[in-house]
Amino acid sequence: MIDDLMSVRVPVPERLRTEIMAKSNNRCCICQTPFFQIHHIDGDPSNNDPDNLAPLCPNCHDQAGLYRALSTNLTPSRIKALRDRWYTYCEARQQGSNVSGNGILKMKNFQREMGLADISWKRTFATVNPAFGEMSPNEIIDQVFATTNPDDLSTYLETVKGMYKSKMTEANVKKFRQVCAAFGIDYDTLA
Repeated sequence: MIDDLMSVRVPVPERLRTEIMAKSNNRCCICQTPFFQIHHIDGDPSNNDPDNLAPLCPNCHDQAGLYRALSTNLTPSRIKALRDRWYTYCEARQQGSNVSGNGILKMKNFQREMGLADISWKRTFATVNPAFGEMSPNEIIDQVFATTNPDDLSTYLETVKGMYKSKMTEANVKKFRQVCAAFGIDYDTLA
């Protein structure tokens, strides 16, 4: 009788997995941890309707559906709402309409705390645009990091990482990881 009540797990088609990966920027829709498992919101592992699927990290996936009296629980409605909000945010970033002011501020603070780079901001970024040769580092940051294109952001972050190569102590790497995270880029993916 229990077997009659249990649905048979139907693998999520690769096309749909890829679509969810793109829509979620390969991150959990609850905590934005990189990498995820696909959660069936209604608990039916045979229901692969896109509206029933949510990208959750292993930790959030384990918490989904559990009820604890003193906790904010990951109910199906809460998961859907957070998933939809995360998809909207990711889509806006991909379209370039969601420049990270927090990321720009963190980059400016990082530049200020680090002091002079091994190779100057003007010299480095003037190769991209000669006008940058006449700007302050803060003005360059405002211009260069105004993009939300993840490939461009990765390239610019790799460039800055290289500019401060000799100053990348463990503490400074930790600070730069936070800068990267503010732009939605995983530090470990940088060259």
